[in-house]
Amino acid sequence: MPYFEGVDNTSLFYTDWGQGKPVVFVAGAWLSSSAWEFQMLPLSQQGLRCVAFDKRGHGRSDWVGHGFDYDTLADDLAALLDHLDLRDVTLVAHSMGGGEVIRYLSRHGYDRISKVVLIAVTAPLMLHTPDNPEGIDRSLFDALSAQRTKDRPRWMAQNAQAFFATHLGNQVSSELIAWTVQRCLDCSAKAAVEVVETGFSTDL
Repeated sequence: MPYFEGVDNTSLFYTDWGQGKPVVFVAGAWLSSSAWEFQMLPLSQQGLRCVAFDKRGHGRSDWVGHGFDYDTLADDLAALLDHLDLRDVTLVAHSMGGGEVIRYLSRHGYDRISKVVLIAVTAPLMLHTPDNPEGIDRSLFDALSAQRTKDRPRWMAQNAQAFFATHLGNQVSSELIAWTVQRCLDCSAKAAVEVVETGFSTDL
């Protein structure tokens, strides 16, 4: 299977489908590259090169116990682009993946990048601060994090309906919901806590 070496020699898994102009997908917290299959398959069949990777601590990448800050995650993304020597790239990011992309651009520049697509990202800051009065109180975040950590499988299953917004009438199969929950559980407990802390508390 294809792997590349991130910073600090961490082995990171990636998927590389199709040929043409590259589109690199960056998943949010807990999800791996497999979360993008519904976008990557049709786009790779329409003349684009679609690449996605599993964050450290996620999916098939090394389950290391460190490096879940945006600087390291952005450097891992840079290592992928360097490894494949990708240029004229469209970066597509969801949730906290948007922070990785933003930090990548501030640390590594735009030389390899032509377009950026940010989908429902957590940037620029989720934490309530004096200059971010609409943010979430730290106490609420900590309580939710403790609840999730206590029984991660149950929490994921109970919150899947909200994630897919089925209460708004979205038609999603129970099988797809179960599949997505399992993808979210395919990361280490440490990564599950620390990437969300990064996405919550980092001011971009």
